[in-house]
Amino acid sequence: MQTFPRAHYWLLIPFFIAISGFSFTYWSNFTTAPFHLHLHGLTATSWFVLLILQPYLYNKNNLSLHRNLGFIGIFLAGGVVFSALQVVPNNIGSDGLTPVLQYGLTFLDFISVIGFSASVILAMLHRRDLTIHARYMISTAFWALIPALSRLIYFPMVIMYGTPTPISFAQVIYLCVVLTVITLGIMIWMDYKKERKVYNAYLFVGGGVLTFFLVEVMGTARWWIDLCDRILAG
Repeated sequence: MQTFPRAHYWLLIPFFIAISGFSFTYWSNFTTAPFHLHLHGLTATSWFVLLILQPYLYNKNNLSLHRNLGFIGIFLAGGVVFSALQVVPNNIGSDGLTPVLQYGLTFLDFISVIGFSASVILAMLHRRDLTIHARYMISTAFWALIPALSRLIYFPMVIMYGTPTPISFAQVIYLCVVLTVITLGIMIWMDYKKERKVYNAYLFVGGGVLTFFLVEVMGTARWWIDLCDRILAG
């Protein structure tokens, strides 16, 4: 019996959201983007491709290639994290962001990096239990979903209305948090309906996503601003 027979199809949704959302800040500037941005954009895109391939290979009983790609995926995940940490400092001093968003988005980026890393590690630790392993792997897509979806909603508004937009970028982030939590809630409900079980993978990413409501709070928190200035600025 196939445990996740259509997972690779469902994972195309966050993949296309990520490609479309980051087209405004990365893909449209591909030829002029600096190396560290290419490193992050290409490793993150490759990770999404891996997420789509792995359940497909498993359901086709190509377990050898599935395991080999999983081993490669450990290094790929490391590349995603390393490159993300090179990109995060770009928020500080960015001309396109208000001071509140510079520091607030930096906080969200760190949460995403930590959450993604933890989800990958937990997926590897539970690699012998398919039901847990697969859900932690699927949950890694959600750490990039809000940054991508918020861009996909916000930048078309900038194109249509100019600035200021009908709703601010922070408000767009809050909307994306709500949409993401609803999606996770549906996934949790489907699991419970089928197995009478709630998986920690979705609770973990849901808890992390809820901290995105703090974008403006952290963007004005003096201790966080001072910490970012010491570590990232300059």
